[in-house]
Formats: sequence, structure tokens, C-alpha cells
Amino acid sequence: MTARKQRVLAVAARTKRIACIILEDGMPVTWDAAGKKAKSPEKAARKLRDWITEHKPDVLVSENPDSAARKGKRQIAILKAFQSVGEDLPIRNLVVSRERRFANVYEEASAFGEQFPDLAGLVPKHAKPWESEGHNVVCFEALALARDAELLG
Repeated sequence: MTARKQRVLAVAARTKRIACIILEDGMPVTWDAAGKKAKSPEKAARKLRDWITEHKPDVLVSENPDSAARKGKRQIAILKAFQSVGEDLPIRNLVVSRERRFANVYEEASAFGEQFPDLAGLVPKHAKPWESEGHNVVCFEALALARDAELLG
């Protein structure tokens, strides 16, 4: 009998999107993002519950709303909703502080693209100051949270 691989769902929130990335034994296997679900904490919590039902993780990772730097009121409220969802589940709920290891999110995404070649096609191009950030940035933020929880392979 083979042991079941540890499945991690890391979830992140940015200005206009929320996203999750699924890891099995520390390796990314899939991801998903939603724009309209980032408009309210209730919608974001509902989407997180959908992802949990679909992916059946052993561990949920989200950002600590009390130490979330560079987040607006809406994102803080969404992070609190994620934390609350995790507290109501019979799975391990890790609420971590996000570490800034790179000058910007694009450098971080590029480093993850090198570490995990299957994600290289998702790495967003560096946006000009007047452009919106790439939609996939939030996926790499979720991956960074898994790294900060020491769950990456």
C-alpha cells in the first residue's frame, strides 16, 4: 500500500484577484485564479471552500492578515476570511507571514519559474508603472506563501 502524498492548498489575495496553488509532496501540480471572487470576503471565502472541496488538501496555507504588508482594506478582510475558513476545517491551517526575498514580485515569479520549469510559462512580464500587473502574479504569491511555510520541495 502506498502512502498518500501530502496535498497543500496555498491561497493568496491581491488587488483584483485571488488564487490557489496545489502542491503534492512539495511540488506544484495545479493552480487556479479568480477575479470576481476577490470583490468581497464572502465571495472569496466561498471560492476557497470550493477549491478545498475540489482538491481535498491536508494543509491550507494563507497569509497572516495581521502582518500583511502592502495590502489594502479589502485584501486584509479577504485574508481574515481565509483564516476563518481554515479554522473551521479538520485540516492543518497555516497562517504565515509573507517574507519579501526579492526586489519585486516579477523577480520572485521568475525565480520560481526557474525552480519549477513547468511554471515558466506562467511567469508574468514586468509591468510598466502605468500598466496593470500580470494576472498570474497572485499565483506566484500563493507559491511564496507555501515556501514561507516551508512546504516546497
